[in-house]
Amino acid sequence: MNGRGGRRSGGRGPGWRRGIPVAFLGLSLAVAGFGALEAYRAERSHRAAATGVLRDYGEFAALSFEQRVTELLQQRFNNTFAVSRNNRLFAQGHATQECLSLLLGPTGPKQCDCAPTRLAGAWSFFTRLGPTDDGGEWGGRPAADLPKAAVLEATRNHARERYENGWNFALMQVEDGPLIAYTRLVSSTRLTSGLEAAADTLLYGVEVNRTQLNALYQWALNKGGLLPGSLTEGLDNSQVVRVDVLDDFGDFAFRSRPDEDHSFAAEVEGRASLGGGVIRASVVPEMADRLVIGGLPSDRTPVLLLIVLLATALAGAALVQLRRENHLARLRQDFVANVSHELRTPLAQVRLFTETLRLGRTRTEEQRNWALESIDRETVRLTHLVENILHFSRSERGVASTEREIVELGDEIRQAVDAFAPLVPESKGTLTVDVGRPLLAEVHRDSIRQVLLNFMDNAVRYGSPGQTVVVGAEAFGDSIRIYVDDDGPGVSQGERQRVFEPFHRGGQQGGTAVAGSGIGLSVVREIAEAHRGRTWVEDAPNGGARFVLEIPGARTASPLHFARDDHAGSTSASATGVA
Repeated sequence: MNGRGGRRSGGRGPGWRRGIPVAFLGLSLAVAGFGALEAYRAERSHRAAATGVLRDYGEFAALSFEQRVTELLQQRFNNTFAVSRNNRLFAQGHATQECLSLLLGPTGPKQCDCAPTRLAGAWSFFTRLGPTDDGGEWGGRPAADLPKAAVLEATRNHARERYENGWNFALMQVEDGPLIAYTRLVSSTRLTSGLEAAADTLLYGVEVNRTQLNALYQWALNKGGLLPGSLTEGLDNSQVVRVDVLDDFGDFAFRSRPDEDHSFAAEVEGRASLGGGVIRASVVPEMADRLVIGGLPSDRTPVLLLIVLLATALAGAALVQLRRENHLARLRQDFVANVSHELRTPLAQVRLFTETLRLGRTRTEEQRNWALESIDRETVRLTHLVENILHFSRSERGVASTEREIVELGDEIRQAVDAFAPLVPESKGTLTVDVGRPLLAEVHRDSIRQVLLNFMDNAVRYGSPGQTVVVGAEAFGDSIRIYVDDDGPGVSQGERQRVFEPFHRGGQQGGTAVAGSGIGLSVVREIAEAHRGRTWVEDAPNGGARFVLEIPGARTASPLHFARDDHAGSTSASATGVA
């Protein structure tokens, strides 16, 4: 209990150490996300401030435009309408005086075209604003389809509800009708006492010429700068701002530009005397960078999102790599344990038989020879294991053997089989060599022998009892293929790439891993790549697995080899393993 408690409280296992890099990666990702969020907020704040400034400029331009239009309209319509002060009428201009005289005469309103300004249209009208609302009189040339009753009714309602004292005139838009300018005129009658008494209130209105009104809007837009000259630097208003005038019904009365971008628009309620509606002004987007100090900040959201995604991807890749490193560390630990076991077994056998010979415990010459053969077999096994480890170490350090020579592969295969035969247990069957005509290749002799030993060792480990392991070579185009067939369960499709990975050990049919160092086939792959070849595993013709090494063939053949082996066909040699 105490031992377990001590390990739990004071010990820190590998899992805890592996958790530290994961924690740091998570913290780094959080910092990157927080930095991106703060940058996004700063960019949003900067953009909102810049947008606010541009909208303030738009509002200033709208107010300036409204003031100019008001002044221009007053100049144009003051010559058309007379104004009443203290209930006494006065007129400016002969035409207006004539209209007023006719209007206040004893016979009531008469037809009259009293609109000298060009803003007035082709017709005008008088109507009485009293309890009876008894129609009106028309002058000029009203259109045949003009809704006269609707115009008069709308004018009277507007005068009752919106017209204020002190106004010289008012503009109003008749729904689905014309634009009207009108004024209120108070008529008076002389009493018997000599005093004047207020009588009916009359409305005098004229049609507004929309073409001329649009020309006036355009002239107001072009007259001087709507924004301070320090900002526009001599540019025309139409280049800097866009101005729209909308009537009470939301329809456009004037548009300075055809584009629809209202990103920096500001709206100002139009004066009631000018028909109300809305005046909307906005800075042209192309001029935004010029009007804002430092320029309008660009939208960095995609870049920030890309940075966060990239940081997440890098963190994920680091986690995957960390997981692979941990997996590789475990495999290395297993490798050390397996190699230790692989070394311990033959060393124990060598020590045992050496002790037997040293103490003279062999009674017969046959027993003495058997002990010596066992020592030799285990020594070969140790040599094979050490050579594998050396090859693997060289490949890990990137050190490849460069000394190559042209050899006859049939001879190398036979020598490798003879060297490996003592390691084959009797229960695992026999080794057979199958090589046809002489095959020459420029190879590193020891490396090719190591490939053959590893292939045969793999076949013996995973093959079925009593099998026949075939070691052969054949020409394939300009290449030579060396192969080893066994009668085992074979290798599944999902395992055929993984078996060549370092420290990976396959399993038997029951799923139990077979003892071994796990580096034999990875050494084969490194040797194949060093010889500009390749290696793979496929199904053997008679079942089981076939491991293949393909390397380029020699460009020149040795006459000596061909002279010696011209008589040879398919050769076969057997070697029965010794227990």
